[in-house]
Amino acid sequence: MSRDAIGRAEAQLDGHSEGVRDEIGFLLIHQRYADRFFPGTSVLHTRLRYVLFVPWMYEALQRETKVRSVQRSVERAEVRLAGRLLDAGEDGVIGARRFPEKSNQPPSLIYWTALGAWGLLGPTRDGEHLPTRSRIHATLSSATRTTLDDDGVPLNPSYLPFDKLMPDAPDDFVGDGELTFVLLLDEKKYLRKRLSDVRSVHHPGEPSLLAKLALLNAVPDVEHCWDSEILKYAGRDRDALLRAGQAAALAVIGRGVYAALVEEIRECNDSIQTSRLHRDKLPLILAEHAEEASKLNLLGLQMDGIDLSEPFSAVLTETQDWIHRKNGPVRDLLDCYRRAECRRKGQRARLSQSLKGRELRRVWENEKHPGAKPLHYRWHNVHRLLNDLNGAE
Repeated sequence: MSRDAIGRAEAQLDGHSEGVRDEIGFLLIHQRYADRFFPGTSVLHTRLRYVLFVPWMYEALQRETKVRSVQRSVERAEVRLAGRLLDAGEDGVIGARRFPEKSNQPPSLIYWTALGAWGLLGPTRDGEHLPTRSRIHATLSSATRTTLDDDGVPLNPSYLPFDKLMPDAPDDFVGDGELTFVLLLDEKKYLRKRLSDVRSVHHPGEPSLLAKLALLNAVPDVEHCWDSEILKYAGRDRDALLRAGQAAALAVIGRGVYAALVEEIRECNDSIQTSRLHRDKLPLILAEHAEEASKLNLLGLQMDGIDLSEPFSAVLTETQDWIHRKNGPVRDLLDCYRRAECRRKGQRARLSQSLKGRELRRVWENEKHPGAKPLHYRWHNVHRLLNDLNGAE
């Protein structure tokens, strides 16, 4: 398997690659809306200058004439990059926790989709699709075996499909000194132009919400992307953004319900002494989010391109009905949540009636299970990326 494939497999097995645990299926809503409003982004994105660091790194590698392994050279370059950023005291350094070891999800993997979505990575020479990292590595690998002319220049230099208008790497990019995330003025202007050209997924002739926010001198400092300060820039995405906020409220209740159900059947069905941590938190979650969650029109989710096939649609419908009834026992939702988790996780479902499910509940520690939080649609990551553009005028 390629390292890209291993990284994707690890993220999926982890179950919360987008920053949320996904026992029931709420991640589908999270991903669809996040991709709609903020194309190319990821919950793993930290700082905007990485979208320049990655192409610059490959261009520097292209200039090397003695490369035994492109893959290992890229890994070393990314470790070196992390070290230089850490030396400068920067926050948001990818690989900081594993340094000086290589990161399982390095910058070139994390930002590759963004490079394509934001126009920094062009199509292959056949013009049919965007190149993968592995294809770039293969191209550079073959180039290292190319015959050189008398001056040591490759007779058939490798082709890197990065945007030719991209600013050149600063003189200090290649070296061992400190490096920062601070964008130079020409880099800010270039990236603002690239981001402001990102089209809407649902309205291709119009700019995305990401593009509109990239044009602001300062992005509103608000907690959620459906805040009124952001809604006024949403245009035709306004109704979808409001539904996203309502869906986030329904999801936080659903995730609270799930944890409460595991506690409930662990204690009542399995006869394992269990504290009421999540069951006692559920009324507080309802008090804060029930009103917004009850407003969500599930048909509106389908209009927004979110697949509400069974059994996930039953979870949403029955959870809303349960909210409307008020004060019903959480166990009323057990059957639909059990079906959804078993469909999604199979033998790894904690709510399963099987012996495996009982064993999973036995080793489950409710104190370590994260508290329920609303879906965020990558807003805090996006906000930080856009803040790096401040002063681009």
